Amino acid sequence: MAKDIAQPGRWIVTTFGPPSVLSWTAFDPLPVPLQNEARVRIIATGVGAVDNIQRSGGYPDERTTSPGFTPGYEFVGEVNAVGPGISSVNIGDRVAAVCTVGAYATHIVLPATELFPILPSDDAVKVAALPLNFMTAYGLLKRSGVNLPRGSSVLIGSAAGGIGSAIAQLNTALDMGLVLLGTCSPRNFSFVKALGITPIDRHAADLPARVKELTGGRGVNVAFDAVGSEESIRTSFECTAESTGEVRVIGVQSSILSGGAGMSPERFKTFELLEKGVIPRTKFWMVNLDYYHQDRETFAKDFESLLQAVRDGRLSPLIGKLFRLDQAIEANELLAHGAPFEGKMEFLVDENLAKPRGL
Repeated sequence: MAKDIAQPGRWIVTTFGPPSVLSWTAFDPLPVPLQNEARVRIIATGVGAVDNIQRSGGYPDERTTSPGFTPGYEFVGEVNAVGPGISSVNIGDRVAAVCTVGAYATHIVLPATELFPILPSDDAVKVAALPLNFMTAYGLLKRSGVNLPRGSSVLIGSAAGGIGSAIAQLNTALDMGLVLLGTCSPRNFSFVKALGITPIDRHAADLPARVKELTGGRGVNVAFDAVGSEESIRTSFECTAESTGEVRVIGVQSSILSGGAGMSPERFKTFELLEKGVIPRTKFWMVNLDYYHQDRETFAKDFESLLQAVRDGRLSPLIGKLFRLDQAIEANELLAHGAPFEGKMEFLVDENLAKPRGL
């Protein structure tokens, strides 16, 4: 439990390491928005594997290369102050954002251009699940340079995780007609099957042979790899169709030390391997660098399309566990050691949202 958590403030990574390195710091005073900026009172914050990487010191962003930053990739909130020159948002507007850092907090200041408008009637918990997991999933399926017409086959590494389950939910919600295979632990087979994914034991002795058996000997059209080790990437490639199969690497889980205590040098080997192009048709893909910053207008339109899917009931993001903001260390312990539940983790920062849910 954080001291004086009722006072506005933020969590800070004091040094790279396990969840215990997080420390609560009160705002004194609240941050003030400058020219073209807005301050947002955070209502709900998404929690994800990227937070584990940031806290451990392995996230490739200049804002996270040294301790002292606030983690937190995404949020839903309400604008409560605006700086000079602002016309796109007003005090009281509900917004969502991909901030990459800063959302483990009660308030955040961002350029107004980085805020996506939402409706006061939108479900804040469901919408807070969209910016990272679901936009990553959508980007992989639609914007990562792969061609996936109906009937295409996809291998999802870590299928029970946030991105894997989001891919499966989008396949159903958007009626994409993809054939999904996914690696996971046997304990998650029932969950993965319920999502429409054919599960494969992630420790299978000959994964490529099993994948080709399930695809009539062809291999999958695309494999998404979240482990990020050389062995895993090569195995993912071997699971794809000869001459045409693609691999998109979306994580470096193998480089996180036990208990989230830090990062191993292996992540650099992964980046070097991919930069050299040793494995054909294989790329590292990041939702912020290769999608959000690459084409903000397209990202915004795609986000709006998923928002509409939530509004009309076609998409209902699975929520695994909700926390109060003062439970950041506890939430990160689950990230570091493997959360024993399925679905998105979130902080409910707004008391009016948290209390009715027993938090």
